[in-house]
Amino acid sequence: MNIVKKVLLILGILISAILTIHFRTIPKGRTWNNYNVVYVKNNTVSQTQNQNIEKIFYDSGISEFVSLKNQRIPIMLSHNSIEEAMLKINISSPENKYLYDRQNYFFDSKGEYTLYYIPDMYGKKIDSVVLQLNKAGFTAGIDSTLSYLWLIPIVIIVLAVILTACSRHKIVFLLASVLPCIYCFCNAFYASAIAVIILLLLLFIISNIYNRKGALNTIIKNNFFILAAVVISFVAAFSVSLLSGITYIIMLAGTVCAVLISFTLIKSISKRYEFQPVLIRSAKRVSVYGKKSGIILPVILVSVVIILAYLILGSFNITGSKNKDKILLPGKTEVSDSKFPLLEDYFRWNWNVITAPYKSINGNSEYDENHVVYPRFEVEDGIITQKNYSMFYNQSFKNEVYNNIDNLDFYSIENVIKDQGNDFLAGYTMAASYNVSIFSIIMMILCFCMLLFIYFSAMIVKGGKK
Repeated sequence: MNIVKKVLLILGILISAILTIHFRTIPKGRTWNNYNVVYVKNNTVSQTQNQNIEKIFYDSGISEFVSLKNQRIPIMLSHNSIEEAMLKINISSPENKYLYDRQNYFFDSKGEYTLYYIPDMYGKKIDSVVLQLNKAGFTAGIDSTLSYLWLIPIVIIVLAVILTACSRHKIVFLLASVLPCIYCFCNAFYASAIAVIILLLLLFIISNIYNRKGALNTIIKNNFFILAAVVISFVAAFSVSLLSGITYIIMLAGTVCAVLISFTLIKSISKRYEFQPVLIRSAKRVSVYGKKSGIILPVILVSVVIILAYLILGSFNITGSKNKDKILLPGKTEVSDSKFPLLEDYFRWNWNVITAPYKSINGNSEYDENHVVYPRFEVEDGIITQKNYSMFYNQSFKNEVYNNIDNLDFYSIENVIKDQGNDFLAGYTMAASYNVSIFSIIMMILCFCMLLFIYFSAMIVKGGKK
């Protein structure tokens, strides 16, 4: 039974590690919702080479992407209908300016780069695609995905090493800290890092009072603020994203298995010796931070300060970006650039195409551009009669056009624009900062305050004992 228990614990650790790595997420500055943008320099793109670029996408597992080449007229018209005929006839008219303006979404501000919009579901393959493009002789890059924040996992690793060296039961802490370190490598976010720092502090405490009488009681009753810190660490992990929070729980389950297996391992080692020391003092009578609380707690606080400082530096765009060319690309802006048509322009263009056969060409001053009346001839009881129908440019018409975007038989730029929301404004931008939510910032500050409280509480207790 003991062997089965050990196997299950080891299996739990392995499954947790695999799932933590599998559900990894990479922090990035966002230019577009649900899309990444790959840019390729125009002087390396020819008619034949464009096919090679698309082949690299397909070979890398990206079968869906929005490019200038695969754009068609974004409206569904009946074949050989009068609307289709008039659209073909008037394709170069000012009323079809939308079709030409939408092409601006596929070039940077100077027209030197061609853009490809890749859905987020292929996000983990983007770096590989860019690497393959550059190897093939193309000059390519990614829009605003920032460089991996190596400082965050490095801080966690250094902290784990220091805590291991200061721990009373090094095996317990060492085994327990492996999964949190893996989690931080796979979720290099500010709030995730601080959540892991709190978890490492708790694991350090557990390793120090392990095998002492009343250890569990000491953690739960006498150090309620520590449990509160753990709860806050949970919320901090979820403040990054739902996936990050769920991965944190998976990692924590594996960490519990690691703690239990380390207890079993220590018992197995101690049985080899005839003399086994008995810990006389209970957990309540020893310092949960060991004799080095004056070192450990300041190190914990310094680690959090480094993470917060890195966040502040990142907000000022001091951290590096993969957009090394510093080019201006289409993206979300506060003020819209007239070069980029929006959904309202798309709605109006649809209205013009559909109502073109029924508009007066006599220049009638009473003409209402938002209301069209057109005749239809129908047979009733063997008699041909004329009936007048009305069309209105209203919210109902817009909703119908909006819903029809999903029914287009190609990967359209309209789908990309639709995913940005109704308040989307487009212009040239160079996003190179992480989108850290206000909630995450609040949780990080709360975590820091909690750790500060733990520090001063420990110092007061230590001073009182003297």
